[in-house]
Order: sequence, then C-alpha cells, then structure tokens
Amino acid sequence: MPSSRFEVIPMVLQWVVNLQPKSILDLGIGFGKFGVLFREYLDVWKVSKPYNERILKLIGVEAFEEYDNPIWETYDKVYVKNVMDIIDELPEVDLLFMGDVIEHFTKENGKRLLEQLKYKYAIIVTPLNVSSQTEVYNNPYEKHISSWSKDDFPDAEIYLINNQQVIVYAKSPQT
Repeated sequence: MPSSRFEVIPMVLQWVVNLQPKSILDLGIGFGKFGVLFREYLDVWKVSKPYNERILKLIGVEAFEEYDNPIWETYDKVYVKNVMDIIDELPEVDLLFMGDVIEHFTKENGKRLLEQLKYKYAIIVTPLNVSSQTEVYNNPYEKHISSWSKDDFPDAEIYLINNQQVIVYAKSPQT
C-alpha cells in the first residue's frame, strides 16, 4: 500500500538527521510521507536559510501513477516508472531510502538494485515476516514477492520494532 507502519518513523528520522545527507533517493514513495519528513528535518529546520531555499536534493521513484498527489511536490524530481527500467538514469545520492519496498521485488532484482544504484548509505525498512499481500488499490506492484533477513545484509545493522519490522542501516557496497 502507499504507506507504511508509523512505528519506524522515529528511528528512520534519527538516522537521517544524524547523517545529514545532501541528496536522497526515495524508492517507492507511495503517498510521499517520508519525502515530507526528510524535507522538513533537512531543509525547514535550517533556519539560517530562507524558508523556500532547498538544501536537500530529494528524488523519488514510484511505479504506480495513481498514487500521485500534491505531497509529491515536496520532491525535486519524481520518476513515475518501474525503477528496474531506469536504474542507469538515476543519479548518485548520499542516501538510498526504501520504506516497505524491497519485499515487492524478487531477491534477484532487489540485490541488483542495491548493487547497481549509486549511494553512500541505505536505510531499508521491510517486514520481518512478509505476509501474502496481493494487489492493493489495483496496483500490481504491491504484491509481496520476497522476504529479507540478516543473511541478505551481512554487514548491516538490523533493528526490530515491535517484533514486526526490520530496519537495515548499511553503507553502500561501493564505499
């Protein structure tokens, strides 16, 4: 669905604020909530700058066009395409964010994404136990296809939240 569990928001924001990335690639933006939060805490809180002067380069990718809404204007650029079709077009960023997204890819494509995208750090939120979710809102991209565990991210830090979510915080394999 175009949203995710609220319990992960504080931890994700703490990492993002600590990292202070100048650019973020948000894959599977859905409703756009994390884009708003990233913009707020990396730009709006910089009171030494004019309110409308953006420091953060915020790029989003969403495969399902029907999720488009006014919140997407928070992003500097939104690609409405399947990310697998535009991997080579996406710029290098400081932070890759995937909030409840990676489970919608096959393991092969998920690993390919993580290997081919250019980023310094990644924050990946995924369910600990992937349910058998099918299409939501007639969106074929919402189907849960794979389950990810610590074994898939051997060098990452894994965090459980309410025994329902795994958050992975990792450096890029390229760094």
